Amino acid sequence: MESDFHMRDFYLPKWGIWAASAATVVAVTTGAVVWNGTETNGLDTEPEVISHALESVEFESFAQMAVTSTAVVRATVTEVNPGRIVGGDETAEPGEESAATQARDVTLKVTQTFSIDDSVEIPELIIVEEWGWDADGDGFQVNNYTWSEVGEEYFFFLGDSDSSDPIRQNVISTEGRIHINENGSLSPSAEEGSAVADSIDNLDDSIMSEYMTQLNDISPEDLPTPADMPEEASPGDADTPIQIPSDDPSPDLGTGDGSEPTPYPSAT
Repeated sequence: MESDFHMRDFYLPKWGIWAASAATVVAVTTGAVVWNGTETNGLDTEPEVISHALESVEFESFAQMAVTSTAVVRATVTEVNPGRIVGGDETAEPGEESAATQARDVTLKVTQTFSIDDSVEIPELIIVEEWGWDADGDGFQVNNYTWSEVGEEYFFFLGDSDSSDPIRQNVISTEGRIHINENGSLSPSAEEGSAVADSIDNLDDSIMSEYMTQLNDISPEDLPTPADMPEEASPGDADTPIQIPSDDPSPDLGTGDGSEPTPYPSAT
């Protein structure tokens, strides 16, 4: 299929991305989407918008991201379903400030859990959220974090969850997922050329698992210093959309003071 690249205005909840630049739209197949035998009309089967967001934390390596995470899990995606609708008005037209967005619920079967905290317990089945669809059902992803696919295996770096349900977990950032390819090689969600992506260059899944397994055996002074994560966003930020400009190549990408909320729907 020939791609049709064009620009448009697009809105995301303020807490969904820290700040954004222009969005690129490509042609994809749309129509009825079927998950687990349930037909969901009008939702894209793949993202057609890539939203570039500025992370408030830039990890120095996958190792620093690992020690900052509450846990790292090796898991296979078993289901993907439409998740929560957030925003003031799901009936609003795309581009309107009150337009809603919808998350994707990604169910994972965890095969290995790694953490420097022995008290952390992660259920065998967990759900993480990722972006997502706009009010018109158009799919979008944030940064290089492509949509997770059923049957594929990944390492997920988990951050603090604000849900009382242990099944609901949060990915620590858009850098916090590594795809395990069929041959064991690794493909990070971190942007190409970033410190995290460079740090896993030439590693494979067995080396990654071995390192994660040794986290509890490494002396604390020999571990990377955990990154300082920003505080949670205030409740009032949750439903406040921001506009992704389509005509300014150098938009304001946020304050950079750690006040911007996470790039993913929080688990509630």
